[in-house]
Amino acid sequence: MTREAGRIPAVLLGCLATLAVPLLYLPWILEPHIRYDDFDFLTKSRTWTDTLTHLWRPMNEHLMPLARLDAGLLMWLVEPQSLLPRAAQAHGVLAVIAGMWLLYLFVRRELGHPFYGVLAMSVWGVTTTYYENVTWYSASFFTLGLDVTLAALLAAQWFERSGRASALALCAVCCALAPAFHGTALLAGAWCTLYLGLAGPVRGASPSIARRLGTASAPLVGTALFVGLAMTTAPEQILGAEHYRGKTLVGAFDVVEGMKNTLRTLADNQLPGTLGIWDRHATFSWPAVLMIVGTAAVLAVFWWRGVRQRRLLTLGFAIAIASDLIVYGARADWNYDRSVHNWTRYHLFPHLGIVLFVVGGLTRFDGRWFSLAADGRLSPRQAGALGLVILGMLGCHWPRSRGSSFAVPPEQIEVLRRVERVDQACIAAGIDGETAREALGFLQFPLAFEGSNAWEFLRGSPEPVPTRVEDAATLLRSVNR
Repeated sequence: MTREAGRIPAVLLGCLATLAVPLLYLPWILEPHIRYDDFDFLTKSRTWTDTLTHLWRPMNEHLMPLARLDAGLLMWLVEPQSLLPRAAQAHGVLAVIAGMWLLYLFVRRELGHPFYGVLAMSVWGVTTTYYENVTWYSASFFTLGLDVTLAALLAAQWFERSGRASALALCAVCCALAPAFHGTALLAGAWCTLYLGLAGPVRGASPSIARRLGTASAPLVGTALFVGLAMTTAPEQILGAEHYRGKTLVGAFDVVEGMKNTLRTLADNQLPGTLGIWDRHATFSWPAVLMIVGTAAVLAVFWWRGVRQRRLLTLGFAIAIASDLIVYGARADWNYDRSVHNWTRYHLFPHLGIVLFVVGGLTRFDGRWFSLAADGRLSPRQAGALGLVILGMLGCHWPRSRGSSFAVPPEQIEVLRRVERVDQACIAAGIDGETAREALGFLQFPLAFEGSNAWEFLRGSPEPVPTRVEDAATLLRSVNR
């Protein structure tokens, strides 16, 4: 066998990393469930009519029309209510896998070889750093926002290489759509602007500085369009969300507290979390925080100085720090130790930033420690190294995945099966959902907020006939057990 014939396509390693994600989250997949905010998203989207009615209804301070459409699509695809927990669990895993391949494409094109793309997608995706985004349906919208952010960066990359206006327009559209999944992606436009601002002139053109600045700022137009739409649609709910306890969003934002908690979360969660090290019940003291972050800063400076092309490092640093500052500044009034420290969903974007920073610096070793083939294939040694990285990530994070899962109350699936039986009876008898819910009364849904009526999952007959509530109660009594 020749040396060329012995090379391995990088995509095979990417597939191995993809398979590692469901394997890592197997403890959660075996006990699927829906909980808390999921109830609102799913029951308010049980039909397309319900979905459109609640499309512009904020969740806390977030206007999430694409998340509402996503929930409507899931409810349309999954008809039996008893399968909803499994579909919701798969949703989080698939959102991460989509992000892995988008990241692969972006890094591969940026650094010029699939080796870096496979490494980035593996370290970012095969992790429990942000396990809430994988295991909680409502938090998976954060991941979809990140996916669209990566699509925006890919469009910006395409524009840089082609100079096509359509690519720049696509980038702006993606920057408008990303926060429509969740507000943590609100900075997508700023990150694309930074990425374009750090680039050279587009191919075949030598624009003026003013034109280059205008071009780089185009993604911010997408962000501005979303913010304008949000402020026009639901300004009071967004600025004065109930969980701000009488304050407005602007009044609750504290830059100083945000900076302090950014340092704390880097030390408590995001730096050790890359290796699966995390204690949800403990945080470091301030001397330990400063020591950990200070050591990381020294290493980051060393990593930075040895690289010629620093655009990916700059982008990664900006994503990690800006994401933390905006989140922890907005949550400044909330107790960090008791609540915010445990919310791993906020580590999604920072982890992406850390990965981009680390992988972007590896180019310093190309030609020194390893030599990458121009055809994009990997030598057996390089493929073996990436395989070890994937297995190493799986081994580091498996204990955390297993330890973070919890026993799902069996009554949740039983309640959903009960709803499913009654729904079938409604369809057979021609009873509409509203009449059926009035006839059935209240049934608390397990793992939801107090007062969440499980009968909200009931859709009723799509072709109802006029039925009195009393008659519906009599007809449904036999199956409502």
